[in-house]
Amino acid sequence: MLYPQSLVAQEDWAFVITPYLLAPSIDGTTTLGRVGGDVSVDPGDIWDNFEAGGMLRFEGRHDSGFGFALDYSVMNLGNGASSPIGDIRVDYDQAVLEAVATYRLDGTGNQIDIYAGLRHWDIDTHLNVLTGPATGQINRGASWTDPIAGLRWQRRLSPQWRVLMQGDVGGGGSDFTWNAMGGFAYDRWENTSVFMMYRALGVDYEEGSRGTSSFFEYDTVTQGLLAGVGFRF
Repeated sequence: MLYPQSLVAQEDWAFVITPYLLAPSIDGTTTLGRVGGDVSVDPGDIWDNFEAGGMLRFEGRHDSGFGFALDYSVMNLGNGASSPIGDIRVDYDQAVLEAVATYRLDGTGNQIDIYAGLRHWDIDTHLNVLTGPATGQINRGASWTDPIAGLRWQRRLSPQWRVLMQGDVGGGGSDFTWNAMGGFAYDRWENTSVFMMYRALGVDYEEGSRGTSSFFEYDTVTQGLLAGVGFRF
């Protein structure tokens, strides 16, 4: 999330902590060994099968323009996805941690933050095949880290409203990862803002040789509406 220019504390450092909620869908391809295919998890599946989760962002910015941001989200779904290739149920545990360094460029009427850092993924997938020759449960997981780089932009529309956009790309641990988000912030109170945004987070990861029992593929896009409250201090 971004600081409103008129509300940043007049000290060396200013901080904001933002708990937030995401109503996501997950679409893509998951392959575990020789079994898998297209998988879709819609927001209804999320709420019906949600077991645990949480999302939190913490940012700090120095008067020099340099800063940092940490973002952590975790979502555990029980029996939360279905596949059109057969009677298959997929359980997901997905955790994503981002840690980036930021630098703010002040422009006329705009604020641009460039950033670079790491996005770490921790995925556990449990595939329960209910019918067919491969009946049974297959468990696969992986963790990897991607270097990322991107920018975020904001412009104040009024004393209380801002428009925000952010995007980044990366890869290394995965073949490719990307993130895009945009929306609005409402700075109604001196030290508190409300954020309403839409976010999409994609990754394409493969491990092992395709067609073998050790192969693991996680090529998905997690997207949905995001709402959070930022507390500045």
